Amino acid sequence: MKNLSVFFRAVSQRQDLALVMVLMLTIGMLILPLPAVLADILIGCNLSISVLLLMVAVYLRSPLDLTALPGMILVSTVFRLALEVTVTRLILTTADAGTIVETFGEFVIGGNIVVGLVVFAIVTTVQFIVVTKGTERVAEVGARFTLDAMPGKQMSIDSDLRSGDIDQAEARRRRQELASESALHGAMDGALKFVKGDAIAGLIIIVVNLVGGIAIGTAQRGMPVGQAMHTYTLLTVGDALISQIPALLLSITAAIVVTRVGGHGTDLGRDMAGQLMANRGALRIASVLLLIMALIPGFPKPVFLGLAALFFCGSRPNWKYLRNLILRRDTNEVTEADNTNAPPGMARGNSTSQSGEIFTSLLSVTITPLLDQALDRGRLERLLSLAVAEVESDLGIRCPRPHIRVGGNVGAPRFSIDLEDVPIEEHTLRLNHLVLQDDPMHLDLAGIDGEAGLPLLGREPTIWVATTAEGRLKTAGIGYSDNAAAIAFRFRLAMRRHAGRFIGLQEARQIVQRAEGEYGDLVREATRIVPTQRLAEILRRLVEEEVSLRNIRMILETLVEWGEKETRAPMLVEHVRQALSRQICHRYANQQKTILAFVVAQDTEQTLRQAVRETPAGAFLALDPDMSQQLLGAIKERFTNAPGVNSGGNRETQPIIVCSLDTRRFVRGFLTRNSLDYAVLSYQDLAEEFPVHPIGTISLGISANVQAAAQKH
Repeated sequence: MKNLSVFFRAVSQRQDLALVMVLMLTIGMLILPLPAVLADILIGCNLSISVLLLMVAVYLRSPLDLTALPGMILVSTVFRLALEVTVTRLILTTADAGTIVETFGEFVIGGNIVVGLVVFAIVTTVQFIVVTKGTERVAEVGARFTLDAMPGKQMSIDSDLRSGDIDQAEARRRRQELASESALHGAMDGALKFVKGDAIAGLIIIVVNLVGGIAIGTAQRGMPVGQAMHTYTLLTVGDALISQIPALLLSITAAIVVTRVGGHGTDLGRDMAGQLMANRGALRIASVLLLIMALIPGFPKPVFLGLAALFFCGSRPNWKYLRNLILRRDTNEVTEADNTNAPPGMARGNSTSQSGEIFTSLLSVTITPLLDQALDRGRLERLLSLAVAEVESDLGIRCPRPHIRVGGNVGAPRFSIDLEDVPIEEHTLRLNHLVLQDDPMHLDLAGIDGEAGLPLLGREPTIWVATTAEGRLKTAGIGYSDNAAAIAFRFRLAMRRHAGRFIGLQEARQIVQRAEGEYGDLVREATRIVPTQRLAEILRRLVEEEVSLRNIRMILETLVEWGEKETRAPMLVEHVRQALSRQICHRYANQQKTILAFVVAQDTEQTLRQAVRETPAGAFLALDPDMSQQLLGAIKERFTNAPGVNSGGNRETQPIIVCSLDTRRFVRGFLTRNSLDYAVLSYQDLAEEFPVHPIGTISLGISANVQAAAQKH
């Protein structure tokens, strides 16, 4: 027993020995005769492995998780053919092929030779003509399309790497995944030829066994013709079916894998059920058709009525509405009664607050009931949580947890991003459509139809593609997003744009308290010099311009250094920005650590200085309306024609605006008021290791007379 445990432990540590043993056993079965008991064991192993492979394929999340399948097909096919040789030898020499073959033959034949031959013919036809031939065609086409799409996918990976969307490790992983996918399709295309040949060999083997067995039984064993036909037909059909059924299971396994290319990260059952149950209208129409079929004379009514009820319940109907409809109650009266019981201040028919909410939510998402029915709420919540985690990691602050509310227009798939219960942006989505996140030219090359709509993910018009083309988009390597991802994208942008509102006195204290554990003396000195109220304003101004607070040590040290010399929060912010110049420049530099910049001309800066007004509430920029429009037009023209713009309207590196320290915050405020999200840096914000490459000048081109008039104004 101890020696046996040592043997199994050694085998478990050397999995390669198992394959070697299988191959050696296969060679032995081709040459040496085996007893019927060992044949039963090998037949059971063959059937078990086929069932295991089928279950693995069903629960497979991606074809790349089973790249060893072509090799498994080869080994199992050769093993099965060697096993058929062994069983054929047993049938012809001893008329005894083991218990499994005999039992299977008696069970299938049922005392009738013709029935056995017909069943075998049907199984072989299904495997050879339907499953194997179809799988072979799918694998062939998949391999061809995968090879054709490889250059485009490689270019997409290189483009993402150059733009900084992915790092070297992610690019390497994607290239390896692409190479594995191509190799899998090519190998499957070749491996399925073995399955096809196995089916042909099965037909030949059954003819040989029948003719040879009857001849040996009558000529050598002296059996009557009827007894010889019954005996050898039973064994032959049993052998053929017990070998063809594992081959059929292996063909189905290969078919599932090659048709699962471009899976959605879920197993086949969930994937199929999710897509079949996604369209509620289709389920309801199918239930109506089944009800009509139940009315046909002669059809089993309980069967069709049960299926109709199942389809209708699967469409997740609004039972409350149906109950009111059956009772002939006016839905408007029901809505009026519900709104009467609503809290004061809530709009009728529009749920603006979730049950249990007492205080105003800083940031929330409101979706209409129609959109709520079409969305996967769990996926939307996960994407919103990921967006919060990304912004928190990037800016070094604690963001509010996302709230999802249902309300608004019942008949439109709309959503809004609400800041303090006030919508800051609203968008309309399209059901059963995807949002293109790629160059529209790629759609034309792939022959996929798209429809332009209002901008959603950027400044360019949104291209909507029907969800039925999702598989073709994946195969062509074209980027896209679903509605949940689009909502999360807008939510992420809203969080970044209004992140300054997430920092108040309490949040500033919490940031300082988190830093106190590591920088206790520094925190105490900084809070002594800079009051918490001023510290909160400084942190808020930094976050409003997407300056991360993760380097809290440098921020506090700068405040300790300048806090007693400068009491104005805006100027303290400029000193902090100067201390964080390397961090700020890294954010806007390209891969060569170069910053593309538009420089504000000196005459324009002088005009801006003259337009600054000092008041007890603080300084503000008071530009003449004509001059304001002229400056706005100049900035828009520069950024529209900036180099590095691709056909999709995106830039690999966003240019910045560079100006003097005293005018920087006024230029930034001017852009913010005009809904322009361009970074503005002062000359003091530029670090030495990040060279600036001027690509243009922003100038008003104002004459001396106009400047004098502005100064007099």
